[in-house]
Amino acid sequence: MMTRISGVTAARVPFLEKIAYSSGDLAFNLVYVATGSYLMFFYTEVVGIPAGVVGTMFLVARLLDGVWDLAVGGLMEKLRSRFGKARPWLLFLALPYGVAAALLFTAPSLDETGKVAYAFATYMLSGVIIYTAMNIPYGALSALMTEDAVDRGLLSSFRMVGAYAGSLIVAALTMPLVDAFGGGAGAWTMTFSLYGALAVVMFLIVFKYCKERVGSISPDGTPQRSGEPASMAGRSFTLREGVSSLVRNKYWLMMTLFGILLLTAYGLIGIYPYYAQYVLGDANLSTMLFTFRTLVEFAGVFIAIPLVKWIGKRNIALSGSVAVVVGQLVVAAAPTSLPVLLGGLSIGGVGVGAMFAVLFGMIGDTIEYEQWRSGIRAEGLVFAGATVGQKIGGALGGVAIGWMLGFGGFIEGGGDAPQPTSAIDAIRFVFIWLPLIFGAVMATLMLAYRLDKEYPQILADLQDRAESVQLAKEGEA
Repeated sequence: MMTRISGVTAARVPFLEKIAYSSGDLAFNLVYVATGSYLMFFYTEVVGIPAGVVGTMFLVARLLDGVWDLAVGGLMEKLRSRFGKARPWLLFLALPYGVAAALLFTAPSLDETGKVAYAFATYMLSGVIIYTAMNIPYGALSALMTEDAVDRGLLSSFRMVGAYAGSLIVAALTMPLVDAFGGGAGAWTMTFSLYGALAVVMFLIVFKYCKERVGSISPDGTPQRSGEPASMAGRSFTLREGVSSLVRNKYWLMMTLFGILLLTAYGLIGIYPYYAQYVLGDANLSTMLFTFRTLVEFAGVFIAIPLVKWIGKRNIALSGSVAVVVGQLVVAAAPTSLPVLLGGLSIGGVGVGAMFAVLFGMIGDTIEYEQWRSGIRAEGLVFAGATVGQKIGGALGGVAIGWMLGFGGFIEGGGDAPQPTSAIDAIRFVFIWLPLIFGAVMATLMLAYRLDKEYPQILADLQDRAESVQLAKEGEA
């Protein structure tokens, strides 16, 4: 199916293919959400690693990940196969991803140094090396499936439906599965072996049913795949030139910073088990908090889907940021009242879900802006660079928890150990006030974002340029 946008013909993505695409984020979130929600708890309460050490480990791994992100983005621009530009990465790394998930939540009998070394090595393997080598191509795949701004926004929303489906599985089933397998470190390994196996199946669904329709142009001026729109032809470039040009793309910079803030705020949900146990006084409430928050964020994704066409992705992101601020203010009004707490989490959670629903579509739109601005079209680098920011944001959430707990004098390894008042204050600050601060900054950033309004004209200009080049070639002939 094709559609017209400001005179430009763009490929549309069938509904069932959107569903297949959403399977990828379901697979990713089985491990990613668990990393943000339970890995800190697993390391401190099950393995016995100090919280400050875990937080520092997360930060170091993510800083190293930034280099690997750009390397994967560069490789995407250079490597080709009969399966396309993005899909091969999902095919060949699906099984390693599933195995790494089980290794991540394994606690071998080692001394303290050995525990830290094993944790760091498996975190690097699962959360950095394999995750990055799959997640960047998966994100870029949406831009390769269509150039239609609305359809690209819908793909972003659909992938978040899958993401929250994965989140619901993790939130609702993780602790019950751990208990069912007998508790202890081995039970965590069994649980994530199941998650890893499910992830492998989901990635293979994406590979089989999603099609790459849009791409770059080769140095000799011919499309790399048949059927590509002329407006999508970009000039050849070196990795250095591509990176240098990308950092001058104002909208890409805005969305990268927005992603850092959003993922940092989202990563703070790792404080839920501590808040449930040490502030609300019932550790079992953490499962309910995770599940409830995931459900309302899921609702936010569905609310955003029809709004993509009506009010645009930028206005959804702006409204979501404001909702986070309002929701946290509600929580602050009565932080130990469960009904008030759930009310505040509902408001903020809907906002977070709506922002995630449009985030990747907004990043994808910066590809055409960069091509319009510099002539360079680099799906891999755009998503690699943005992913660097998002991963730093995700790590900063864990770092903030670890460092704040350490600063507050949190006592590790004892679920029944009394905590000092300073540790309880640190838990309250991370749970209530840090998300509010990030929401306010995100709202301010979105007030300066204008690409939604400029995009149709940018796409039309690209089409005009391509037609001019084609006419010139025909004249020479």
